Amino acid sequence: MNRAERRRQERAAQKAKTATYNLTKEQLDNAVKEGIKEKLAEVKEQATQDAINTAMVLLLTLPLEVLMDHYWQKSYAKRIPKFTEQVLEYYERWQNGELDMDKLKEDLWEYGGVRLEERED
Repeated sequence: MNRAERRRQERAAQKAKTATYNLTKEQLDNAVKEGIKEKLAEVKEQATQDAINTAMVLLLTLPLEVLMDHYWQKSYAKRIPKFTEQVLEYYERWQNGELDMDKLKEDLWEYGGVRLEERED
């Protein structure tokens, strides 16, 4: 076998390894859209998880800081573990549907003087 035949054989082997597909523009556009939808869903899920984690950190840390700085300055070391446990217990109760969000907002308005409203942008 001479050099030209070997090169021809190598090119044929290379072509056999490479798969070639014929797609219409519409098929290609649909494939790209599906890929984008999947990636977008993953990004949305990650953003949601990040927002939930941030909210949970703020839910626990901000009230604790206020209680330590302004209310329980001398006794916070004893009181905070029980307080944190009760906050998490109420959170679990809310997750299980035992607490009503509207009732919680109403109590916040009535006793705390803070009204939380959802707004559309």
